[in-house]
Amino acid sequence: MHYDLLNNLISGTEAWTGIKQRVLAENRTVLTLTAAPRFFGLIQEEGVKGLNILDYVTKREYVKDQYRFFNDVPVPTWSKVEMNRDGSILIVDNGDVIAREYLFPNTRRAVQDIRYNNPDGTLDYIEEYAFDGTLYSNLFYADNILQEIVFYNLDSQPVVRYYFYDGAINFITIEDPKTHKVIKDYANLNEYLNDQLSELLTEDDTVTFQYMGIEMNVLKNTKSHNVLEVVESVLDESGVVRGNLAMILEGKIPYVAEVKVDAEQYEALRLAGMPLDRVSMQF
Repeated sequence: MHYDLLNNLISGTEAWTGIKQRVLAENRTVLTLTAAPRFFGLIQEEGVKGLNILDYVTKREYVKDQYRFFNDVPVPTWSKVEMNRDGSILIVDNGDVIAREYLFPNTRRAVQDIRYNNPDGTLDYIEEYAFDGTLYSNLFYADNILQEIVFYNLDSQPVVRYYFYDGAINFITIEDPKTHKVIKDYANLNEYLNDQLSELLTEDDTVTFQYMGIEMNVLKNTKSHNVLEVVESVLDESGVVRGNLAMILEGKIPYVAEVKVDAEQYEALRLAGMPLDRVSMQF
């Protein structure tokens, strides 16, 4: 299979427009890294095939043309879901507003998440729904600071947990959804993504990526044929070949087998005296 690896699919941008053209032309499958409850809706809107790595881990599948209506959500007993004239949606319990509900953009009142507050007004937790209306995750807070995210499978069973410290993910676990026994754990997001991509991708797969950040780093342990498709200047602000690109061309990043550039970028690399055995021209 031919994947196009993105950290996140952000529609409506110039960068995505160019990538999308090549995705469609070469029948690629968009593979994204960032957890995204709206992912299924986005790939439907964009008309592309897609897979999110978290959905791969949780074995989540989506139902087309299904969503959860804003008042069809589980709330505490005796609580009411009320929509106001200004469009805001409140969860009210005995006259007190205990939560606010938010909708997916450009939908017919499809619930995106419910944000519950403590009595002092600080966030308690957020319940997120996938685009097809199934429970996606819970985000737990203390003193308005995110502490943990739990991601669920289609049976609303926890599978993946992100733990936070000082605003950064510092521990991740994957658990058996039935026994809750931890199967794997990771010290950080990079370790987790590296391991899961090395499991997903085979020698028969091709992975194209455009940016030399997390998208490149998470391919470190893969056996796939990995291709950098350069969409930014090969030279940095000082007129020097970008560090990671130079390392690829010099064979110091061996898991990137091929670099594709346009004619102008090719000439810039040639003039800089870079090895060109991994470089081919496109566009």
